Amino acid sequence: MPEAVRAAVFWTAMVLFAVHLGLALAGAGIPLLTSLLGLSKVKRLKIFIDKFGQQAATFALLGGLWAFLVLAAALAGLAFLAPAKAPYYLGLPLPLAAVAGSILAGVAAFLTYRGSWQRLKTQKSLHGLIGLCATLLLWLAFAIGLAAARPMALGLPPEVGLAFPLPPGNSIYWPMLVLGLLLSIGLAGTFTGAWLVWRRDRDDFGRDYYNFTMRLSARVGFVGHVLSLPVLVWLGLGLMPLAGELTTILSVALGLYGSGLLLTLACLGFIMPQENALRHKLLLAAAFFGSLMALTGLCAALAGLLAPGLGASLLPVTLP
Repeated sequence: MPEAVRAAVFWTAMVLFAVHLGLALAGAGIPLLTSLLGLSKVKRLKIFIDKFGQQAATFALLGGLWAFLVLAAALAGLAFLAPAKAPYYLGLPLPLAAVAGSILAGVAAFLTYRGSWQRLKTQKSLHGLIGLCATLLLWLAFAIGLAAARPMALGLPPEVGLAFPLPPGNSIYWPMLVLGLLLSIGLAGTFTGAWLVWRRDRDDFGRDYYNFTMRLSARVGFVGHVLSLPVLVWLGLGLMPLAGELTTILSVALGLYGSGLLLTLACLGFIMPQENALRHKLLLAAAFFGSLMALTGLCAALAGLLAPGLGASLLPVTLP
């Protein structure tokens, strides 16, 4: 049935979008996390923190590289598959220069941060500053990309002025931006925790190391996701005029978000105080999948409210 096909295409697109958005946000938040940890003066944890920083930064490099390639392919395909939408991101000089410039600057800063790990081993402040700049530039890229999508969602012409990254103060852009930045921190914790589980047998740094870093990842993920909740309420209040009737997509999306978030917080909350966190490593994997479930639900809810015709528009042809 056409409706079933539209639903399948829509949810497939939402899952793929959430996975890659999660990778990008987590990769952007990791340099901030590892930079702040690198400034720690606790000598007995110094070796653990350094190894954790390198492991997390390696994940951010691999995940970020894949997300970057997918983004580049999506932007390239936009001009051919949806030429009417292309000017919203590919218009010259703006917004393309702002979107591409911020992404490339953030990538360059992150590569410098990861590549100078050994050379700046004794200059933690400088190295941490480079990592902080990487996160801020990547967050700026997210903010600019979100601003470029705003007129498309509202059915307005593409923004070409220098002030396009600064929408009106009452726009839902602002809670979406703050929510994305807080999720960047939370996802940095949950994705890094899952990476530690994945690499446990390949990078055997000892039980003490994994007990410490798994608790640390759980705490970062828990705090980031909890802090996002009041911002989600702020966003929900801004979206109330668009809600109308509770559609099937919206009800499923809210169910996914609620159950995914509950699973994530329950797993992370259980691991945080555990002295032997390694024994409960599967809960970190469950928290990772829970955060992806919640992000998929969030993306689907926003798409259902801001772009209700998205499911049909994703189909290459109109089915009878």
